[in-house]
Amino acid sequence: MSDQPIDILWVLLSATLVALMQPGFTALEAGATRAKNSISTAIKNISDFFISFMVFVVFGAGIMLGESFNGIIGLDSGFFYLNQFSDLTMVLFQAMFASTAVTIISGAIAERTKYLSYLIIAVVVSVFIYPIQAHWVWNEAGWLAQMGFIDFAGSSVVHSVGGWAALAAILVIGSRLGRFDGENTLFEQSNLAYSALGVFLIWLGWIGFNGGSVLALNNLTGLVILNTLIAASMGGIAGLVFSRLYTGYFRVGSIMHGILAGLVAITASAHLASPYSAMLIGVLGFIAYCIGKELLIKWKIDDAIEAVPVHLFAGIAGTLAVPWLMTDVDIWSQFKIQLTGVVAIGLLSFSLSYLILKSINHFFTLRVSESDEILGLNISEHQATTSMFDLAQAMNIQAQKQDFSHKILVDPYSDASLIAAYYNHVIHAFNQVSEEKEGLLAESYKIAHYDHLTGLAKRRLLVTELEQTILSLPHNPQTHALLFIDLDGFKAINDQYGHDAGDILLKEVAERIQYTIRKTDLASRFGGDEFVVLLEGIRNESFAAELADKLIESISQPIDLSNQDQAHVKASIGLKAFDQTMNVSVDDILKEADKAMYLAKKRGKGQWVSA
Repeated sequence: MSDQPIDILWVLLSATLVALMQPGFTALEAGATRAKNSISTAIKNISDFFISFMVFVVFGAGIMLGESFNGIIGLDSGFFYLNQFSDLTMVLFQAMFASTAVTIISGAIAERTKYLSYLIIAVVVSVFIYPIQAHWVWNEAGWLAQMGFIDFAGSSVVHSVGGWAALAAILVIGSRLGRFDGENTLFEQSNLAYSALGVFLIWLGWIGFNGGSVLALNNLTGLVILNTLIAASMGGIAGLVFSRLYTGYFRVGSIMHGILAGLVAITASAHLASPYSAMLIGVLGFIAYCIGKELLIKWKIDDAIEAVPVHLFAGIAGTLAVPWLMTDVDIWSQFKIQLTGVVAIGLLSFSLSYLILKSINHFFTLRVSESDEILGLNISEHQATTSMFDLAQAMNIQAQKQDFSHKILVDPYSDASLIAAYYNHVIHAFNQVSEEKEGLLAESYKIAHYDHLTGLAKRRLLVTELEQTILSLPHNPQTHALLFIDLDGFKAINDQYGHDAGDILLKEVAERIQYTIRKTDLASRFGGDEFVVLLEGIRNESFAAELADKLIESISQPIDLSNQDQAHVKASIGLKAFDQTMNVSVDDILKEADKAMYLAKKRGKGQWVSA
């Protein structure tokens, strides 16, 4: 890096612009996730910045920029860079890059990851992954740099690294509850206006990201910034046109992700591209994003904000496009070098992230509990209340007490004020006519707690009843049991006869379950073709086993569909009995019954297994 004051000043200004990307990612991710998790998502972004910054300036800088050991790793340690202003500036600039690589991960695994777990992930990437592979590429003695690998500002070094690590974390932690229950379920996004603001801030920060990577202020800096803005614009245009042609609407997400994918793709070659080739690179980035998005859906990999398609797939595409922008090399020879770098960085980033996180998850669960995930991480992790949550809590208290004589008071300027006003009108109507009030309450309760298709209890009601049963064990010692039922062959019927036939089958199975169990038992539709039955106050486990046999027999009988078709399904059942002698929780009972059910499937289906 140059020691010229104007160049150092430019790189410092660029570092500031790159730092501005952090609030951009915060707004983007908080707006793209559900409101009950937006605060948790935002605080994770703030936290990963100070964690990754401290880790990099203390440890990572020496690994990345220090004297090289065989082109693999730097050996300097501590604050070795303090004596030279240019070295200090370079470390500050690279610290911003390290934080960008880490923050990509937070959005991908949002809404189900513990706060402490994410801090662990930030440390792992900041110490063991980012500085090592950055040493390979950006330290002149690094082995990839010696080969001639080119990644100007980090399509692979920064963005693909974040994408690989995010993919590994998703595979270890798993999908959000309900994300792929039978279909591609899209969740509500809390505020796309915030997300759009975030994209603007990220776009502005990218001027420093790519422009600062010139490490000087000259004509090339201007070309790099121009190419960066062109590629982003073309990515946005591609998203706009594609969404209009494909869906008939101008999809906000498609436009925003097109901009980001264009930025990621041009980052590897912004110093080589002409303005015309930058246009093509921007479109290439969007195409790579679309491919990545479809593959993740196909493989049921739950990326909450589509960070992996944007940063990993567009990053790889941009890196591999470099040879076609060079005029003084053999294209295919350079392509082999680029491919070697992509594979090497991917192997390090993904395998190391996966192995470390998988090992940690064995001893310390990275994911929040099911009940905490349903409640939302704002409350369960941070006790960060909102006007909407306060309103819901007040409504819940009224529902529990069955006392609707008082209005709910909220801040008249809050987001919840309009809903509170309508709710107060509703309870006023309840108080006017008792009969109407009871009818509306019953309907509201049914909608909230019972499945509209089968009429069985929803998962929330089952969990509540199971909690109450467990709490009553010390005072009312009895034997209880849980039957976890999964239909064998339902998907094939759904695929062959269609969703309407599948609905008919589910309703018939629900009726048979209700007919077979006692009136005091609670049957619920747990999700898709899964049902759970809570048996309270049974004589012994044999009673539950007999009932499981009856259910299997009943469900296996032919089911009449429309158009004189008949369907045959079987049921695999996991049985978990519990009493006052066991120290169990709701999650324990559900997980053990679920495992027993899968064991029944492995043993040949159409049978039950006791946990």
